[in-house]
Amino acid sequence: MCTIGALLIPDNTFLLKNFDYPPAPTGWTLFQTFDDRWPHFALVDHDQQGLNSGLNAQGLGLQISRSKSLTTPTPEQHEQRTVLNAEILAGFSCVQPAVERIEAFAAEHPEMLGGNVMLADAETISVTEYFGGQVRSQVIEKKGYLVRANHSILGLLDNATQDSVRRYECMAEFLQELYAWGPVLDREAIIARCKAVLRQEPILNANTRSSFVIDIQERQVDYRVGNAPWKTFRFNASA
Repeated sequence: MCTIGALLIPDNTFLLKNFDYPPAPTGWTLFQTFDDRWPHFALVDHDQQGLNSGLNAQGLGLQISRSKSLTTPTPEQHEQRTVLNAEILAGFSCVQPAVERIEAFAAEHPEMLGGNVMLADAETISVTEYFGGQVRSQVIEKKGYLVRANHSILGLLDNATQDSVRRYECMAEFLQELYAWGPVLDREAIIARCKAVLRQEPILNANTRSSFVIDIQERQVDYRVGNAPWKTFRFNASA
């Protein structure tokens, strides 16, 4: 039931998300690679391989939400999205080539659970929807915003539910207003507003395990797990 958004205005790029999931051990951790790929700070839980969302040291951010069919997944369908996420954050530094990799992988793996993956770097935001081997992407450069909940917006399937639409509309209304005010707000004010909306219904719900805001230019993640206080991670400095 995750709700995700991206905001792109001159010199400011942000991702924000509520990670909604059944009860499972959940946390954030820094991954240091043993080769020449990029370190990344990521959200993980014990029910998923790979990682759910995160930011790498080069300033590429990633977050996902499910896009469910209205039928129960079969045993043959696999949770490969989170393994792909780990590959993207470890190996890519900007949006466009990462989008191309996601599109190719999703087209080659129709068994992968359906979803939305949102990416951001300093100048570009994107969302890619995939379901059953179908893939469509939307890429925005320079300025704009994107929103997803748990249904397809680009027409891959008709899977809208009342709850998903409600959360989508709430996030869209918030980001539309923030986009208008963004040029006159400083980074701290933007982050504070993002934190506030993530902790309000309907975006906040009983299944919310973590909330976070990623500041691409500052290489910073503000996050909380459950009802714990907000914490901040920043590449080269963490608190």
